[in-house]
Amino acid sequence: MKKFNRFIQIIWLGVAAVAAWEAYLSYYNTKMFNGRFWLMIGAFTAAIAMYSIRKRQGRSMK
Repeated sequence: MKKFNRFIQIIWLGVAAVAAWEAYLSYYNTKMFNGRFWLMIGAFTAAIAMYSIRKRQGRSMK
């Protein structure tokens, strides 16, 4: 179970990285904070929150 939890943590970090990159590209291409930018910032925030929740769960399993 510990390896599965670590795998899920890595997946959430990947989602956060892609969302951050997409938000950057959205701003870079349009030079404004449009809907896509805010959607990707929300996805980034949610992914970081899910990563931290999983990390806390891993600590409590030890």
